[in-house]
Amino acid sequence: MNDSEKKQKSLGFLEAITQAVSLIFAVQNHAGRKRLMDLAETNPLPVIVAGLVSTVLFFSFCFITSQFFIYLLTK
Repeated sequence: MNDSEKKQKSLGFLEAITQAVSLIFAVQNHAGRKRLMDLAETNPLPVIVAGLVSTVLFFSFCFITSQFFIYLLTK
């Protein structure tokens, strides 16, 4: 599979979530961001769902981690 075929292939759901998580941590490369924005222009629903899932995962991780350290410090 060459580069032009990769660019034309649409993002899968897990890849969209991966790109959304990468976007949260600002480690997304230019090609990934362009593919995600192209998908958002043609079919925004997977991008919205991926954004919501990655946001829930991120805040859940932050909450669980903070509760764990509060428990350790108050024990």
